Amino acid sequence: MALDNYSEHIRPELVSFDDIDYDNFPQVDAARKSFTREQWIRSYELTVTHEALRKCKQYHQHDAQQNCRPLILKYMKMLETYPLQGYLGYQKNDPSK
Repeated sequence: MALDNYSEHIRPELVSFDDIDYDNFPQVDAARKSFTREQWIRSYELTVTHEALRKCKQYHQHDAQQNCRPLILKYMKMLETYPLQGYLGYQKNDPSK
């Protein structure tokens, strides 16, 4: 797909485990795919931030602790709040069930 056709891009529907009927498998499958997609995006975001931090530290070398501090804090916060788990872990412990 070319970048100039991005205006025609159809985003996948976000489905939460809270809004589905567990007896309806197509809804469960859509929620699983949505959850997996969200986890992949979080993982990639963490990777991009880590790479930016690595480049910042490489560029600033001795002054990296001062100059890269906002990136360091952002990365540390992301590590705390971005636990990666599969949909089965969430689905088994779903608070709405």
